[in-house]
Amino acid sequence: MPYVQNNTTYPVRTTRRRLGYVFTPKHHGGDATGSRWMTDLTFDEEFAIFDRADGIVVADPTLMDERQVADGNGNLYGYEILPTGSLRLRELGTRLQQMAEFPCQIQGADWHGYPIYPIQYQGQKCKPAKEVFDRMVQLGDISQAQGKRLKKGDWI
Repeated sequence: MPYVQNNTTYPVRTTRRRLGYVFTPKHHGGDATGSRWMTDLTFDEEFAIFDRADGIVVADPTLMDERQVADGNGNLYGYEILPTGSLRLRELGTRLQQMAEFPCQIQGADWHGYPIYPIQYQGQKCKPAKEVFDRMVQLGDISQAQGKRLKKGDWI
């Protein structure tokens, strides 16, 4: 992740809803107290997590509507499953976070996101709504047992 001094708009829009995305200084090294993306995560990788959260399956674009992970307020949630075949999720943030939140924006505004939650480590701060974990179970990205643990506030 390059350091960002000014809001920087990604040149591509999401595949499904054509949403714009902006990288902000707060989440890219400009604020030591803010939630920050991992330094080894590229802008392309961060945008791909956002694009998938909006509903795209890279391997099969015809299924893109079936992949969206959102809460009742329209906030999107993204994560990346490591290609090991297990349900281990990649760390996205500097505080072991494995999920990212992309807060819902007014129509036409660019979206932004930040790491929020350490799925595989204990933590209650910034936990997504239970419906987000239900959706991850429905998609097969986590098991039913893991979903139950997460909804209780435990880690997997």
